[in-house]
Amino acid sequence: MSNRNYNVFFNIHTVSGIIISVVLYIIFFAGAFALFREEISLWETGKHSQNIARKDIDFDTILSQISKKHHLTSRDIHFNLTNNDDDIYVLINPAKDTLNVPSAAKGFTYFAVNIHSGETSTYQERYSLGEFLYYLHFLEQLPFLGVYLSGFVSLFFLFAIVTGVIVHWKKIVSNFYSFNPKNALKRVWTEAHTALGIIGLPFQFIYAVTGTYFCLSILMLIPANFLYKGDQNKLAEDMQPERKTYEWIAKSSKERPSINTFVKNATNQWNHFYPKSLYLKNYQGTNAKYLLVGELRDKDQFLSTGRISLNVTSGITEVHRDPYDVNYIEDIQQSVERLHFANFGGISIKLLYFVLSLITCFVIITGVLIWIEARNKKNIPIKQRLYTTKVGHIYLAICLSLYPVTAASFLAVKLLPAFYPVHKKSIIYLLFFGLWLIATIYFRFKRNNYFTNKVTLLFGSILGLLIPVANGLVSNNWVWNTYKNDQFEILIIDILWICLSITGLSCYFKIKPKVKLQSAFAKNPIEYHKK
Repeated sequence: MSNRNYNVFFNIHTVSGIIISVVLYIIFFAGAFALFREEISLWETGKHSQNIARKDIDFDTILSQISKKHHLTSRDIHFNLTNNDDDIYVLINPAKDTLNVPSAAKGFTYFAVNIHSGETSTYQERYSLGEFLYYLHFLEQLPFLGVYLSGFVSLFFLFAIVTGVIVHWKKIVSNFYSFNPKNALKRVWTEAHTALGIIGLPFQFIYAVTGTYFCLSILMLIPANFLYKGDQNKLAEDMQPERKTYEWIAKSSKERPSINTFVKNATNQWNHFYPKSLYLKNYQGTNAKYLLVGELRDKDQFLSTGRISLNVTSGITEVHRDPYDVNYIEDIQQSVERLHFANFGGISIKLLYFVLSLITCFVIITGVLIWIEARNKKNIPIKQRLYTTKVGHIYLAICLSLYPVTAASFLAVKLLPAFYPVHKKSIIYLLFFGLWLIATIYFRFKRNNYFTNKVTLLFGSILGLLIPVANGLVSNNWVWNTYKNDQFEILIIDILWICLSITGLSCYFKIKPKVKLQSAFAKNPIEYHKK
């Protein structure tokens, strides 16, 4: 490669990486915990799940109890069965027959229902720290722009990956085997950045592509919409056939068939078929339908969506899709979703994704540190050096403070008093962003990256070790109890924080003061009063 081409790719890699580094760090850090969104929710409530198979849920009783509180006639009802706990989410679409119906039935209704007691709870009451971190991963807390911002960051991340491989191609093997923490600081960061970047390269590439797809799907659907000649309903039906709606005709006087019987019969249609969603179309109507959507075990088939319906009036069962059949449009959508959210392979894949996400965070930080070190030379004007230094302080303050702030938030949601569920979402927002802002301002004006790194590692690790203790004291879910009771969803969160905290403390004690002497700032100190 010519020097000119090398410099072009190097500059693209550096500029794109620095521009997106902070947002990208937040996306991956929050995304690491978002992988365990459901587990965090269970850990937070502290309630043990009975792990009832979805096909054994008494839908008839649940629907009867729901009908006492909500007008259901002529509405489409969706039961989300993907969670492993004792609560399932229910979405009820607006009533199609709008004559003589309550005003509440003219809008959407969304809530969680306990499969044993039938008790319902609103989204606000069910809101958890896991939900918060999941949406932080997509920057949803930024109104209107958050999702699109994360999408463009993913797109620029793709550029950074490709140009990074081109730039470091000749040094990949040598840097991987020659990595030595005792080398000069800039060389340490460079070798660590290259070696760990290559280890996580396939994972990072998958996330860059799938993240762009999800967050910028509105742009990707433009050519698809053109192919469908503007028929968006037809496009939506081809991509997600279960969401197809049917016109309301009239209310039926016949007794509806048992939903429980339909679900069990449909589930037994194929071996190892697990329900994921149940749809009741035009409930209590003359053209009402039951529709069950499920999947096979991962080890049987990676992409295996199956759909089977029952015509309530005629009693005819129809298989809309055999899970062993291939459907290009649907399978592409499902494959992207599975790869992005680690919805395959069980807990081991989630743990692998978690580790690779944190490795990517380290790669991002080392990239910023390389840039800071390289631009603090005597031959560079003081204004440029001051600018680079200030940007570095801000970047590291924002990124590194996420660790202790997240740990503190886990502790807080476990220790907050009884009135907490009423204002759960607001309290989590105020607590998390408030602590994060305070920590960022403090470390920014401390102007010491070594100090920021050490303190965030220490406090984050100490708070992290207290998380399992708080879980045991508040919910009696000590590690040995959750293991004995097979409550592995709760156990995994405690184990994650124990391992993460031990790793953090190990790094804390390995970072010695003499490391500061290797920094360019020690060799070329900056007088901040000149800014």
